[in-house]
Amino acid sequence: MTDDEQVRAALAALAGGEGETAAESDAGDRRSLVRATSEREAGANDGDESEDYRAVIERAATATKDVEAAAQFVEDVGLAALESAVERAEREVSELATEGRAALAAFERFRSVADGRSEER
Repeated sequence: MTDDEQVRAALAALAGGEGETAAESDAGDRRSLVRATSEREAGANDGDESEDYRAVIERAATATKDVEAAAQFVEDVGLAALESAVERAEREVSELATEGRAALAAFERFRSVADGRSEER
């Protein structure tokens, strides 16, 4: 597979959302399990919850620098978790809220490119 094909495949996976294939369904199940576990752990220890949202935003921001990392972030963590983390950062009046919103915007741009909504090179 050429680099262009790999980029297109990664963007297509990113834009495809959850549950279209068995692999995506399994990934969605893993995300649900991770999210439920994280929520239980956060309820048990409020300090961990603060660290969780920070880690999600920081990982998302790093992932936006590479298409494959971005696709992996969406598969492993999910955009819903990023949205929740940004909401938490906003409630905490954290500087990370801005970084999280920028990451969400980057993921939306990736989707637009994958869906063919942006201009060709």
